[in-house]
Amino acid sequence: MTIQAFTQDQVRALRTARFSERAHAIQSGLPTERVRIKFFTGAFNAFFRRNECLFNVYAGDDDTTLIGTYYQNALTEFRE
Repeated sequence: MTIQAFTQDQVRALRTARFSERAHAIQSGLPTERVRIKFFTGAFNAFFRRNECLFNVYAGDDDTTLIGTYYQNALTEFRE
């Protein structure tokens, strides 16, 4: 799996994404609709041995619906 490279400006402008098929296969109960995302930080993903973005993922339009913090590879179809 190739991770999409984002510039700092691009990653901070991202607002929504979907969970990938792989994420759904690993963790049941994830939303199938688009979710709101906020860039959190960059971190080394030891499983894949690469640096990735970490995103806070929200089910709703506010910060009270936090689902969790996920590596970039768990998300797809990023949009601003």
